[in-house]
Amino acid sequence: MSDTITQMRLSMRLDAYLREYTDKHVRSDALYKAEWGTVWHIADVARTQHTLTPELVDAVRTVLKKLA
Repeated sequence: MSDTITQMRLSMRLDAYLREYTDKHVRSDALYKAEWGTVWHIADVARTQHTLTPELVDAVRTVLKKLA
């Protein structure tokens, strides 16, 4: 999935999820925060390597919803 347009769109979605994460006052559940840190790190590395997939971005969204 190295199509430049696709990678740009997935990266924009990832940025939106990060903004939502930082804007929210998420609960201090260490388990969920650790899960967020892990999934965010994996997605961010994939973004820098231009290997983001919709599934990875969706995993970030899923963990973000758990934090709400």
